[in-house]
Amino acid sequence: METKSKSKVRKNLHDRLQSECFRMLWNEYPELRYLCFTTTNNLTTAIKGVEGAIRMNQLKAMGLVKGTTDLVFYYKGVLYGFDMKVGRDKLRKEQKEFIAAISKQGGTGCEIRSLQEFKDKIKEIVGR
Repeated sequence: METKSKSKVRKNLHDRLQSECFRMLWNEYPELRYLCFTTTNNLTTAIKGVEGAIRMNQLKAMGLVKGTTDLVFYYKGVLYGFDMKVGRDKLRKEQKEFIAAISKQGGTGCEIRSLQEFKDKIKEIVGR
């Protein structure tokens, strides 16, 4: 079983990877700013108890959907979903369902395990 400190370390690595990917796109492709953004799919884990349950229900009523990818990128009419994974993390059932749903509509999604992998994927998408 994973300890809280290992879980926290992995969360920090995940957040750092996501931040590096977002900042790379923002800084190296300024013409594409505002086309890549994060979803708030992890906010509710920080709030515990009754307050957390109430906030979760509010967010669901406002459109929070389980399984959305960490970063969403919209480019030339296509929606791309990128989910950051570190260590032995893998896509959860809901994340696979989200990616399948956008794929049925012509979009695509994948997991990203490194900044270089994200850079390569963006180059593949935008052609440079």
